[in-house]
Amino acid sequence: MVLVAAALVVSGCSSSSKKASNGGSTPAGGTNSTPAAGTTTAAAPKGSTIKIGMIATLSGPQASSSNQGATVAPAWADYVNKTLGGINGHPVQIIVKDDAGQPTTAASVANDLINQKVVAIVAGSDNLVPAFDAATAKAGVPLVGGSSNAADWYTKPLMYPTVTDVASGLIGQMIVAKQFGKATKFADLYCAEIAACAQANAPLQGTASKMGVKFTSLAVSATATSYTAQCLALKQQKVDYAQLNFSSDAAVKFVKDCQAQGYNPTWGSSGQAIGKPYTKLSNFTAFGPAYAFPAASTGGEFDTYTNAMTKYAKDDNWKYGSASFTWTGLVALQKALASVTPTATVTAADVVTGLDAFKDETLGGIAANKITFTKGKPVPFLGHPCFFVIGVKGQKITVPAGTTPICPGAS
Repeated sequence: MVLVAAALVVSGCSSSSKKASNGGSTPAGGTNSTPAAGTTTAAAPKGSTIKIGMIATLSGPQASSSNQGATVAPAWADYVNKTLGGINGHPVQIIVKDDAGQPTTAASVANDLINQKVVAIVAGSDNLVPAFDAATAKAGVPLVGGSSNAADWYTKPLMYPTVTDVASGLIGQMIVAKQFGKATKFADLYCAEIAACAQANAPLQGTASKMGVKFTSLAVSATATSYTAQCLALKQQKVDYAQLNFSSDAAVKFVKDCQAQGYNPTWGSSGQAIGKPYTKLSNFTAFGPAYAFPAASTGGEFDTYTNAMTKYAKDDNWKYGSASFTWTGLVALQKALASVTPTATVTAADVVTGLDAFKDETLGGIAANKITFTKGKPVPFLGHPCFFVIGVKGQKITVPAGTTPICPGAS
């Protein structure tokens, strides 16, 4: 459980660059295999409306790491309705809710969505999922990831994570460090403000030892005015790969302070943390595991995402952070409802039935793992071990391993 708790905290220490949006309600829908946005214009769907909720932190200090779903979900809605004609003729309405980073607010907006008869809720961000998952389960409304960092995704029913599980994410950090960053000495730079952040050190050090990589760690305060002392300490210890497991806004300052001291190792991050500020850094190279596909991916269904966002998204926040997490969850719902009839009234039970039928499902290739859901049983920790790889080089976000996931332990 130490590994689990550490993974949850590390995965939550992310931030990207856009302001929060309060979202709204927008009609949507579709199937799993989809044409490029703008290539067709479908007839307006005439079936009963399928309501889908999305909860994320859209305001408050953590909003920048959580607000991408407010860009992606409405754009997915417009794309599916206008290009695909809904899900088998059913328009889909996306209802975006802001949990404001407060558990009481999260519980309240979840109850509001339940009362509005949504058939599912997608987690645009999930730090506060434990505040309402008992209520959604009681109401029979499935939660779909989206972001799937909270332990409840892997221990409770009616919760459907579609991305790499967080326990596997720590293993992924070290694999990426050695394979792509050529690390010989790895430093875990972890958030000083949260005690559980330090718990990542033990499992990371154990993995490093097995891989023949030297290990050290350092607590970093996101509110520090200078990181010069920490940079010089890392330089003296000859750390050649520094994992930025704390707020990305502070991480950008950390990198700049180190570069000013003539210290500029290869840096580590993750898909959920890499945002626009990283692309503004000069002489900056970073790698990390991506639990959902990097938005810079191309080909096949990745192009569907890019084309849909280019045509329908209100801003460019779909290129960063957790944006593709939300898209993956929404595509999973499309797949789950692929067999509904045009004349039916779609219910939460229909979604659950469709999701429980998933067996080795890759969602057209955009999922890192072959997703299998078993009725009444949560996905276990380490159950979704595969991940994509994301990077930053030359002020551009890169996809170093292409669109082929890395699966630890696979032959």
